[in-house]
Amino acid sequence: MNTLPLRPLPKSGEALSDFIARLAFANGYQAYELWNVLNKGIGAHESVLSQALNGLALPEFSGPICSGIEIPVNSFGLKSSDFTHLYRRWCPLCVELEPWLRPAWRLKISIACASHGVHLLERCPRCHNSPNVGEIMHGVCECGVVFKKVLSRAPKKQVELMWALQASLLDKAVLPLDGESATLTTQQLVRLIFYTGRFIDGPTLSKPGKIRDLESLSVALNLVTGVSILLKGWPGVFWDCLQKYVDNSPGDMSVQRVFSPLYHVIYKDLREPAFQFLRDAFELFLLDHWRGELCGRHRLFSEVTVSGSRHQGLAHIARATGRGRETLKRLVHQDWLPANRFSRSEKREVITIDRTKLADFIPDASHFLDLRSVSRLLGIKRTRLRELVAVGIILADMAPRWSTRSHWHFRRSEIDRFLLEIRQLANSYTGVIGSVTLRHAFQYWHLKTHELKDLLQAVKEKRIFISLSEHGQFCDVAFEEKKLHDWLSQHRQSTAEWISATTAAKMIGLKEQVVYELIAKNLISADIESRDGRIFKRISSTSLERFRREYVSLAELAIQENLSPNTLLKKLNVVPVSGPKIDGGRQYFYRRADLESS
Repeated sequence: MNTLPLRPLPKSGEALSDFIARLAFANGYQAYELWNVLNKGIGAHESVLSQALNGLALPEFSGPICSGIEIPVNSFGLKSSDFTHLYRRWCPLCVELEPWLRPAWRLKISIACASHGVHLLERCPRCHNSPNVGEIMHGVCECGVVFKKVLSRAPKKQVELMWALQASLLDKAVLPLDGESATLTTQQLVRLIFYTGRFIDGPTLSKPGKIRDLESLSVALNLVTGVSILLKGWPGVFWDCLQKYVDNSPGDMSVQRVFSPLYHVIYKDLREPAFQFLRDAFELFLLDHWRGELCGRHRLFSEVTVSGSRHQGLAHIARATGRGRETLKRLVHQDWLPANRFSRSEKREVITIDRTKLADFIPDASHFLDLRSVSRLLGIKRTRLRELVAVGIILADMAPRWSTRSHWHFRRSEIDRFLLEIRQLANSYTGVIGSVTLRHAFQYWHLKTHELKDLLQAVKEKRIFISLSEHGQFCDVAFEEKKLHDWLSQHRQSTAEWISATTAAKMIGLKEQVVYELIAKNLISADIESRDGRIFKRISSTSLERFRREYVSLAELAIQENLSPNTLLKKLNVVPVSGPKIDGGRQYFYRRADLESS
């Protein structure tokens, strides 16, 4: 075999088929014609090509393998189907600097030039023909288009992927992720793009990794764009994609079914350790957003994921809390205990509960005190404690142990808060010398619960002061006797709904017999009540207030005018409504409206 007249030097890593085409073009042949001229069946193909290049030592060529040429190539662990065969892709700017085709451009997923940040060309944008090697080397299509003038800028994330792809041909690619990185070989990076390029399709994804017409640059561009979007906001975009799967199957508790076929890609197709970042992000999403149970049957998940799962089935929750499964199920069906319910069939329902929120609904019994314990702690009777709960002075919970009987329980924190507040009120004033305690007032002054509530409010507003010894109970809170007595009397007068004739006489400054006369004459309305065989007359507060607003006694008017009652009686030209000479009453009473009109 004679040496070829024109011998362009091969580049290290150049695709064998590209070099043969470039060599053929330089010598006026088609690629297949050149090899037919060179290969006469004498000697190995490597020596044939070396002799054609005047004995030049051949560099290492890259794939794809050329049919009929037995020269070894570096395929980077890829299959022949991962390379382009029908069309060539190129960057006109790179070819203008050095007229040869870079090895990365032969990969089907190569869509942009890492050096210049522009999309590769595959066809002429005007005539849509695929140029031959000669046109590519000259940078001009036969239709006259200058290739470098029709380039488009590639997004930054796509360029980063192409940098990684180019770097992987020499060593390994490092994909920067949010706070971490993934180191991949060329074969792993290609598979990552093949399988995850359509993840952003969400639940409509089907047959990932099986891409039709990937030889076309537009198809490859869509695939790389999907990966670049996925990795740009990692793992946020990936989690948004996963959430679509969850929303699409709200009633299914099977991870494999809900996330199929994405699940198969992550744990089967891309099972190598290099793709662990996919599984980590997937399982981290499950920990926060998956409503179903993660347990021992999920053997592909890490132990940390299984043990850290918040949602657990009724069996796990029942064992952890000591409650029966039927009791928990009843609470869920009554909407008392929040849970996720999955209907696998008409007769079977699966329930999961968030164990991190379980304490808010089924609290730890050690954090509670029963009614008797709180009663002893405060030093009051249980009946009195129930009254304090009824008016809201102390908050109570139902029993933390769900049984057929309901008992009152009190949170320790609530009782501690109440006692601390009382001690702070007692310590805020040190000038009180206690002479009467709450225990005494409860027992002998018949202090009612609603009166205690208003009394504590008066203490908070510092209208009355208290004292308490260092280790004293709530019942040992002490008051100044006179101040407490005066406050209680005034409070009862102002808040009593019904009062006796004796109390009414004191309140309006009349004798008791006069009040009974006014009741008999219907000037004061009163009800009759029978108790233990005795008849009582009780007056409503509104009735007494109405009498004071509508009527006035002659004695009260005389005091206001600074006259004697007899002198004032002679001066008034108004007829009384009651009196000694009117109806035989003990005192004269006038209607205020009559006095104002006279």
